Amino acid sequence: MRDIGFVGAGVVLGWLASKTWSDPGCQLGLVVFLVATAVMTLGFVLAVVGHGRDPGGGDRDDDDGEE
Repeated sequence: MRDIGFVGAGVVLGWLASKTWSDPGCQLGLVVFLVATAVMTLGFVLAVVGHGRDPGGGDRDDDDGEE
């Protein structure tokens, strides 16, 4: 059921983007919106992936053979 929601949202957003893109006055706004969304998504992903990691430490899951 969740996949149907993703497909539906994709179709609606694609339709909206095509209608907006056909209007020359809205092209710049659409491009700015898409670039801003991509930058914010990238920033969020980098913050989540890098959160709580010690840059100098090793991987705690590796077994060094030391007991």
